[in-house]
Amino acid sequence: MERLFVNPKFTNAFARRGWNNFSTVFAHFFPNYTRRGKMMVEPVTIPTPDGAVPAFFKLYHHGRSGWRFWMRSSKARCEFENYAIFECLGVAAAEHIACGEERAWTGRLQRAFIITRAVPQASELDDFFATTPGTRWRRRVLEELAGMVRRLHAADFFYYDLVWRNILVSQETPEKEPRLFLIDCPRGGLARFAKHRKCLRDLASLDKTAARLCSRAERLRFLLCYLGKNRLDDEVKAMAHACLKYRRERWPEDWTGK
Repeated sequence: MERLFVNPKFTNAFARRGWNNFSTVFAHFFPNYTRRGKMMVEPVTIPTPDGAVPAFFKLYHHGRSGWRFWMRSSKARCEFENYAIFECLGVAAAEHIACGEERAWTGRLQRAFIITRAVPQASELDDFFATTPGTRWRRRVLEELAGMVRRLHAADFFYYDLVWRNILVSQETPEKEPRLFLIDCPRGGLARFAKHRKCLRDLASLDKTAARLCSRAERLRFLLCYLGKNRLDDEVKAMAHACLKYRRERWPEDWTGK
């Protein structure tokens, strides 16, 4: 059993190539495929009438673990659908192009893929901060990130794996304003329950790396922007203490005391 989901923006491009199911798409990009682990990511190009689109093809290969996805969407499809949610919320992320699932007749997931447009001139957020000593762009990026997280949480969407390596910074030249893009979100989703705990997890996940690469003032500035505050008050202090407490209890091996 095969399923293919295509972003409407790319429907014509896929139809022109005859890519109408999992097998035709997979065969085009991997005509001589040999399994290389449970997951792999390869750069590819998607031909469109407007030119070739650089993209990434992420493939999941399941053995017995495929039973975990019986009657459930694959990670690839969840990520594909999450990017569509981000687009609706006005949160920048890697553009979703297509995803596919291949299952046995029993419903066990065998393989799944997702194709996303490559973010131009991108670096991971931690690399950007490690090489950007000035305060101008650092402050701009932290404010943008806070706004993105605030919009997601306001819509009851929680990332669950919101770490710095899943945030890309695109900056064409040192003079141009950097832009943020979220990537790699197969575990996130909308939630009805335990919202405060899920919110803390996202914020604490971000703070794990921020504690190493950002000053205390920058970390507080992030929380101020996230909460929509202009000054440090009891709500901001309570959120800061809650994030530290969550980090200390959830990831004690990474706890540095700050």
